[in-house]
Amino acid sequence: MFIYHRVDSQLNFRYLASVAKEPAFGDFIKHLRKKLMLTQRDVAERVVSRLKGDAARGFDVTYLSKIENNRLPPPSTAAILALAVVLETDADSLLALAGKAPPDIGEKFKESPGARAFFRSAVELDLSEEEWGQLLEKMRREKRKKS
Repeated sequence: MFIYHRVDSQLNFRYLASVAKEPAFGDFIKHLRKKLMLTQRDVAERVVSRLKGDAARGFDVTYLSKIENNRLPPPSTAAILALAVVLETDADSLLALAGKAPPDIGEKFKESPGARAFFRSAVELDLSEEEWGQLLEKMRREKRKKS
């Protein structure tokens, strides 16, 4: 059921993205919460239980309500990752909707000049989605040959 729900959430995300140019972060959070039949209090408490220390401070029902009603910008990366788990959705998609990079990508960019140069070059080439997919598949084939 979890895998089905995750795929279903991704399809819903794609549907919302196709209907509205890009769904607002808060609208999508509300959609996922209601789909799981959770209250804002349920979600806020579950998110807080996943956050550590100072990251949990200030995340409550009122804060979540303001996010869902698009009166506040998306929360911290840590809170978004917790929301993704609680709402059983893809963390990378949720981070992208919030305009944030996944932490592992950020770390790789910090430590690897090659990764930064590669990505910058690919962006400058203005690749289409299809070309990004082809590039990824080519890289995977090359990696398998070396293994």
